[in-house]
Amino acid sequence: MRIRQTLYMAIIVWLVKRGNTMINLFISKAEMIRTLGLSAELNYIENGIINTYSTKFPYRVDTNISQVVFSWNTKILDRKIAYKLRAIAGDNAVLPVILIPHRGYLPTSTEDFTIEYRCAGNKAGQFDVILHVNFSWPSDTNNTYVTLKQEKLCASRSGRRLTGNLDEYDQNGLRMDGDESGVLITGENVFYMVIGCVGAVVLVIGVLLVVYFRSTRKTLPPTVLPANIQQRYPSVTRSPDFNAQSRPLFNSEASAMTSRQAANVQQVVNERPSSVDVNAALIELYADRNLFQILPINELEGTFGEMRWAIWRRNIRGECGDNDNEEDNACNDEAIVAKTLKNNADKTHLMKFLEQALVFHNIPPFPYLAQVVAAASYGRFDCPEAATDFPLICYKHQGFGNLKKFLQRCRGGTIEILHKTPGNKGVQTLRTHELVSMAIQIIKAILHLHKYGIIHKDIATRNCLVSEVGRGSDRLLVQLCDTALSKDLFPSDYHCLGDNENRPVKWMAYESLQSNTFNSATDAWSFGVTLWELLSCAQQPYIDVDPEEMATILEQGQRLIQPYNCPDDLYNVMYCCWQLDYRERPNPEQLLIALQDFTVRLRQFI
Repeated sequence: MRIRQTLYMAIIVWLVKRGNTMINLFISKAEMIRTLGLSAELNYIENGIINTYSTKFPYRVDTNISQVVFSWNTKILDRKIAYKLRAIAGDNAVLPVILIPHRGYLPTSTEDFTIEYRCAGNKAGQFDVILHVNFSWPSDTNNTYVTLKQEKLCASRSGRRLTGNLDEYDQNGLRMDGDESGVLITGENVFYMVIGCVGAVVLVIGVLLVVYFRSTRKTLPPTVLPANIQQRYPSVTRSPDFNAQSRPLFNSEASAMTSRQAANVQQVVNERPSSVDVNAALIELYADRNLFQILPINELEGTFGEMRWAIWRRNIRGECGDNDNEEDNACNDEAIVAKTLKNNADKTHLMKFLEQALVFHNIPPFPYLAQVVAAASYGRFDCPEAATDFPLICYKHQGFGNLKKFLQRCRGGTIEILHKTPGNKGVQTLRTHELVSMAIQIIKAILHLHKYGIIHKDIATRNCLVSEVGRGSDRLLVQLCDTALSKDLFPSDYHCLGDNENRPVKWMAYESLQSNTFNSATDAWSFGVTLWELLSCAQQPYIDVDPEEMATILEQGQRLIQPYNCPDDLYNVMYCCWQLDYRERPNPEQLLIALQDFTVRLRQFI
């Protein structure tokens, strides 16, 4: 009996150890942003399981990228896991260099290793590189083996060649022995030196300006709203013991707001009758599906649809691939996000999806508006019977993806940023002036839509894209997007009120709930909720309110509470948007002025 128990225990211990063993090989989010401009992690081996889809994906190494950083680790502690690395190029025009020993043992904590891709000579084009990786797991005789594919792009090189042994140079092209004669002199190096000097001068000027403004201004002016709005919506004071979790919903009677209807009612923009010819738009936007490389990462996934990252290979003729070297060098890779339907969707889903995705098709391009740049399919849209797949609806985008998902990750501290500083460990921190800058971009997009008679009807962070385009307070670019697939990707944000139609109830204006009315004033209401989302890092609005009670609680004067750390004047701006009488709300132009005023005053204290 005791022998049997001992045997059972040994089996259990063996299974536990077996279940806890794992190997991970991946490219981090930060490296994906740097090399491909995509905010996602690419896993080749996860918990000991090979992702065959990822290993088949040829990783694109552009002409301006010379190195790719891989990350790996193992949680196997009872024995060392050996590795072997080998990189083979399909052409002598590229020399892949592994910057760690080709044999060794896997680290038990996450570490990085680098592969350098050196373009040799003046030959330009696209060249394949295969990285062979072998692990002594699960046993020394039964190994784990993967091959990772890379495509290195090389352009014609100008400048001096490096001399001597390749191992004598570091990753920046400088001799490791300190001999100054070995420095690589190129136009790129000169450019960076000039940029460094200019940056130093700008930094000195910035410090002097900060010192000047801090010495001349001590307190922020109490109002940021235009005069005609401020008279109607006085500032709301937050109590010292404010608690974002326990404070009850704001009551308009207790707010002592003395708003009155203006003598000259602001003109309300109503939706102009317009329709997009879906078939004509698809033909105009057609792109060959074979030119798109879908990354093995889902940005968002719903029941019938999904949003995916992809790379679009194109040139001036709209195609790349089997060309000679000179033509292939002219290819332009564009990072995109694409919305598409799953195989379980039907024709009804497709028509609704296309109608919503192409609603901005006839509107002139605008930097803060995400518009469809391509509709990719294996068949042609001018011959519908040839189409055998659901089209990829593509948006040009090189960034973090969906704004709501981005804000939620910021709240959880899981966003890695592209520009790191010694005092910044890479965790994304959003400051008030950055959030206000994002709000200004959204309101500008709304104004652009209203200019052409388009009422959005569903303004929210879930319908925005965000990317990092630089540094400073305006480093984040936000684009307002269409509503295609939003109900499927964010089902908890939509509710049915008995009319068999899912609607964004908690973002809708009072009159929209009551009579299904939509105009520029209702968009202003939704923008106020979106501003609240920004300041609360995408908390759910009215989370404890039943959707069927929304109209009642709004009529009673209850509103969203002031987000934690939200300035009183900024909360006053969003509160203005929630006036029950649409004539009492500021229009989008006034909201833009108010936010710009707030930004000017706020930056004096940064």
